[in-house]
Amino acid sequence: MGGETSNTWNWAWHLSRFHEVWVLTYPGDRPVVETFLAECPNSNIRFHWLAAPRLLWDHQGGNVVLAVHYLRWLRLAYRKATELHEQIGFDIVHHVSYGTVSAPPPFWKLPVPFVWGPVGGAQRAPSAFRHYICSWSGREILRNIRVALLPLSLSLRRTAKSGAIILATNRETCELLAKVGAQNVRLFLDSGIPSSFVSSPQVPRPGGGPFTLLWVGRMQPRKALPLALEAVAEAHDVPVKLLVAGDGEMRRPWENYAKRLQVESKVEFLGRVAWNQMPGLYQSADAFLFTSLRDSFGTQVLEAMGQGLPILTLDHQGVGTFVPPDAGIKVPVTSPRQTIAELAEGIRRLAFGPEKRLKMGEAARGYARTQTWERRAERMSKLYEEVLARPDCQQAKALCA
Repeated sequence: MGGETSNTWNWAWHLSRFHEVWVLTYPGDRPVVETFLAECPNSNIRFHWLAAPRLLWDHQGGNVVLAVHYLRWLRLAYRKATELHEQIGFDIVHHVSYGTVSAPPPFWKLPVPFVWGPVGGAQRAPSAFRHYICSWSGREILRNIRVALLPLSLSLRRTAKSGAIILATNRETCELLAKVGAQNVRLFLDSGIPSSFVSSPQVPRPGGGPFTLLWVGRMQPRKALPLALEAVAEAHDVPVKLLVAGDGEMRRPWENYAKRLQVESKVEFLGRVAWNQMPGLYQSADAFLFTSLRDSFGTQVLEAMGQGLPILTLDHQGVGTFVPPDAGIKVPVTSPRQTIAELAEGIRRLAFGPEKRLKMGEAARGYARTQTWERRAERMSKLYEEVLARPDCQQAKALCA
């Protein structure tokens, strides 16, 4: 499991240490979950599998079909939640996935406190970098229009105003939620890692070889690998090796672009790397480079931090909000020329400053320890307790008793 599915599972499993958890979810991973629960029984967690009618579900149908399916699924889930609440009497309802403000869930209608998030979705790719989006440019324009119109959404306003707590995964989303009437919005990272993914401090890698940068991600236009390639070309005085892990539609064009920049000898395209091989890949690098033009955050950034890598990234959206200033170098997003120059300077600082690099790596590892799923579930449980202790919640419980 990965992405939204992984987040749903990890929230449910780790919160079940503290609470009885009822999960309403799509049955795509039902065999995997039921096999695991058969081997590791947990009386605090119960799954209800809900699927919208098959005619609305088409894995090849693209985002529009997926959105229609998801809205239909939300209605089914709300009806099921209402039915279960009448039987059980929930104390709180928490919607964790999909984590986007563009599809507000209806669970605030239940007569219990509603927690939403972490959610993102208000971030936009900076317009000055639009030529990096290439084939996605039309989609990005449409998406930007949709995001600009979100404050007019009645369903978003109702959901935002009704949330006991709403957790936003970047400042752009936080500001949008406040604008539409949310009373209690807090920044909360949408990514977590297993505690086993946080490595012990390591002996510094021996010198003599090239400075090794690692880039990880799906090869989609908005991930903007060309920014990394251009920064490597700009830092021509640095003996650098850029490892690129990932696959997708842009792999061949980006391989060709590396040749046009004459940096192909400095760049190694690894293709898709299995998750269980990622710790070794992170440990083979000196620093991690993240160039995405639009992302809520990026789980790979947190994974790299867990392995003690300093982060070189654009200073915007989720990474701008959550990567601590002492855990890496955050480059302002201004113009492409200026940003590439500052990325190149960041490469120089990291390559020629091994002691500073190690300190940044330790700060990154320290932050990653605060974002293990165990620690995140503890914080979320405390938020639940905070919500339930409010006088208005106590009064509501008394009326329902």
